[in-house]
Amino acid sequence: MQKKDLKEIDIYETSLSVENAIVQYLFESAGQRKVIKAVQYLGFETKSGQKLYNLGFGDYDFESKSISDNENTNNGDMRTVFNTVLNTVPKFFKDNPGFPIYIQGSDSSHLFEEECRSSCSKKCTDICKNKDRRIRTYTYFVNKHFEELSKEYIFFGFDEAKKTFVRYVPKNKYIAVLVYKK
Repeated sequence: MQKKDLKEIDIYETSLSVENAIVQYLFESAGQRKVIKAVQYLGFETKSGQKLYNLGFGDYDFESKSISDNENTNNGDMRTVFNTVLNTVPKFFKDNPGFPIYIQGSDSSHLFEEECRSSCSKKCTDICKNKDRRIRTYTYFVNKHFEELSKEYIFFGFDEAKKTFVRYVPKNKYIAVLVYKK
């Protein structure tokens, strides 16, 4: 584990892998057991032709060289893992200037709630408590550090009612976030 001087936060050391339009930062989560994780930036084009990179994160599968982002490892090192994921953002922008990052949790899809209810132990009634949990984690971080982060980044949030990205306003609810490096 290494310390990041600027914020004195614990992060894991990452190794970079790039294939086609896929950028991956691999690291070992060393909590209760050792688990290889990956932060993946997958390039795609919008309908209007803009190139974005989707930030994905999860357990790494060496066979398929892909990630499983539907799992909850619960390895006891969540804060260090999250800090490591966030620490890849400036690295990504340094190597890929001009391309924005798109962030949406795998638990934000319309199918997630139905799938969750079939196996969830929480037995939610009206509202699924697990839905949008991942994007809420990211937006909580952005909200908490918005002033400092805004010095280097521009944020947009996807407004579900308007069905479009709008300028990010802390504390508003978004189901996806778009980040540009200034």
